[in-house]
Amino acid sequence: MVKLAASNTDKIVGKRIQLRRKEMDLTVAQLSEKINLSPQQLARYERGENKINFDHFVKIAEHLKTPISWFFIDFDTYLNGSVLNNKIGEQQQSYETKYTDKQHNDLDVRLLQHWRQLSIEQKRAFILFLDTLK
Repeated sequence: MVKLAASNTDKIVGKRIQLRRKEMDLTVAQLSEKINLSPQQLARYERGENKINFDHFVKIAEHLKTPISWFFIDFDTYLNGSVLNNKIGEQQQSYETKYTDKQHNDLDVRLLQHWRQLSIEQKRAFILFLDTLK
């Protein structure tokens, strides 16, 4: 069997898997056990070393309670090199600013995805909750 080389897409999705897994305070071992995948294989996916099996990807997204579309938000930004090909010598502050802005955009999109699924009562309760945070 021919082993397919991982693409930039696999690397991007792998980084997103790792980000979401860490957000949920899961270890590689914990997530891999839930999806019946070896921890080594999950780690290879996260590092972008192996092409991600679509069936595994669907299970990962399901267990991370994350829509598949989230893994592809602003995908074109990554593909044209602004994140993956961050060259040595570029200003670190510039990179950190872009990365922080990217995280905020990701969170905004995820919030909107959840917001659309809420009932009117849930939306009201959520707004009341947000008002208490001020």
